[in-house]
Amino acid sequence: MGHPADLSECSCSKERAVALGVAVGADGITAVVADGRGRVISCLERGLPEGCHSNGHRLAEEVAGVIASLRTSAADERAGEVAEAVKTSALAVGVCVPGVVDEDEGRVCRGGALGLQDVPLASLVSQSLAGTAAESAEVALYQDARCGAWAESRWGAAGENCLFLSVAEHISCAVLLNGAPVLGGGWAGQIGRVLVPDPDWSGERACLEDVASVDAMVRRYTAGIVDDSTDSIGSVGSGVSDDIGAGRTGSPFSGLDSLLSAMRSGDREARRVWDTGLDALADLIARGGGLLGPLDVVLSSELTRAGEAVFLEPLRQRVADLMAGLPAPSLLPARLGKPAPALGAAGRALDA
Repeated sequence: MGHPADLSECSCSKERAVALGVAVGADGITAVVADGRGRVISCLERGLPEGCHSNGHRLAEEVAGVIASLRTSAADERAGEVAEAVKTSALAVGVCVPGVVDEDEGRVCRGGALGLQDVPLASLVSQSLAGTAAESAEVALYQDARCGAWAESRWGAAGENCLFLSVAEHISCAVLLNGAPVLGGGWAGQIGRVLVPDPDWSGERACLEDVASVDAMVRRYTAGIVDDSTDSIGSVGSGVSDDIGAGRTGSPFSGLDSLLSAMRSGDREARRVWDTGLDALADLIARGGGLLGPLDVVLSSELTRAGEAVFLEPLRQRVADLMAGLPAPSLLPARLGKPAPALGAAGRALDA
């Protein structure tokens, strides 16, 4: 079973201290001021301007602006030690991004979702902060899945040994052993790009995230694949394919809702896409369990909206079957939700 790490291990001074964490995604930024117990003191969410993609300097300026805004608002909202800690230039700041991140160097080696390549983002954010009204701060750069894993291990669903699996537009993971993220020179966790059998084209291969991510399941269902009755997707129930198509170009979650609705109404193609997606995820989790033992596996995904009986229980059963008598990992839904990577970035910066 998952269990939060014992917070009594933290020093009292760290529990009282605060840090600022920023999680940068392809579409937006989430930032928090949090204390050493993982409590959010202040938060801010902002969309990511299009000009920030593939432009490290522009992205750094945007992140610095978010940090400055949050420091100002947190200081205004709070009093006493918290306000002073937020104002001070010694405030620890952690920034996390998707992709391949060299955390020791503070460099984004490859960030597909943000279009970055070999960008020293930590130093760029520090330089941008120096040009804002807010005082400068020491900035550490992390990978987002590792921060989500760290936060879930310290304050959420998992223990100190866990595999954190993020399934959204892309698929990434992080492994924590004795509470420390496995870095692999920055390359650990890029599981979404690994090739797996393509369930839609016999004998072909596809990236895992092109089979089992939220966007991929919606996209596969809308691709006009012929179902068992030889009727095309466009003829299966009026309105369903239109709704899902809207999800492709707009919110993927509206597409997911339509996919789940089609599956509940007995659509065989929707069921096939769902089942083959779960098969791919189960294979990944089982291999992780075989390599690392029956550690906690924390799932952070909108797929959990399908419900325990539709998502987690079938996934658990698939994993148990694949383990062939070996002890199966514990599959747990993430507890901290969307702020987890930002919380983890703040916590890791405070622990550094």
